[in-house]
Amino acid sequence: MNWKEISVLTEGVCVEAIAGIFHRLGSGGVVIEDPQGARKYINKEPWVADSVSPDFLEHNFVVVKAYFHEDRQVLDEIYSCLDVVRENFGIECKVYIDEVRDEDWEQNWKKYYHTFKVGERLVIKPSWEEYHAEPGEVIIELDPGMAFGTGIHASTRFCLKFIDKYIKGGETIIDAGCGSGILSIGAVKLGAQSVFGMDVDPVATIVARENIELNGLQDKIEVYEGDIVENLKGRQADMILANITAELVNMVIPEAAPVLPVGGYLFGSGIVDSRWPGVQKQLEKYGFEIVEVLTDIDWVGVAARKK
Repeated sequence: MNWKEISVLTEGVCVEAIAGIFHRLGSGGVVIEDPQGARKYINKEPWVADSVSPDFLEHNFVVVKAYFHEDRQVLDEIYSCLDVVRENFGIECKVYIDEVRDEDWEQNWKKYYHTFKVGERLVIKPSWEEYHAEPGEVIIELDPGMAFGTGIHASTRFCLKFIDKYIKGGETIIDAGCGSGILSIGAVKLGAQSVFGMDVDPVATIVARENIELNGLQDKIEVYEGDIVENLKGRQADMILANITAELVNMVIPEAAPVLPVGGYLFGSGIVDSRWPGVQKQLEKYGFEIVEVLTDIDWVGVAARKK
């Protein structure tokens, strides 16, 4: 099957709005290429010179890419939503369309995606690599496919670090926007009793179920396709994982408050730093105490506890 790769060239202030549009339309993956963020990272950390093209580093614009099945007719709605972005931000967005084949996507993952560690215990291991665990390490077998959630992006790493730190054992968890299933799998392997995962993207739910089976956790993790805000209503959980966008985190918070007990945790991520003050205000409004905030370049993750 072929996929449409839809790229939007814009400025940093619009990134989250555009990513949110793609997520709402059920994209099978969103990629953000931010040369400004890359330049900051390179100035702070050791890096391999040929890992990033000089052409990319010289750009000032940001590219937000999304992937849709070739039979999905989404362009009219995307153009309509980008008109609203232009009106709100006063910034023009350029759109480019390309095709990506399944086999091309798969080979790209296998070429650039390798085993790595997050936090104190978690090791993310692609299904096609061999790795021998050290004592105390917890292995997540993963084949991300076209779903969001590889563990590489700061937003997913924030949530992995939170579950590594705050899960004590026996918790019931809701993974709101489960993507590849990486957080659900990590939570159970760290001791959670059960996870209810959901995602609006049908591709993500398929990929998540495959990864759950790969890790032998079908009896502890359920995954459903559907609206994550609506599916929170009437449920109970000790923790809620929300690795999505600031806009969606703000929508989840009011529904999360009655779901969690006093002392229960909400982990929010995928928050662009410019939107963090709004998320912080929303958390405080609905009775959450901010316990920990993680940052990386322009991204923010938060661990909040129900008061």
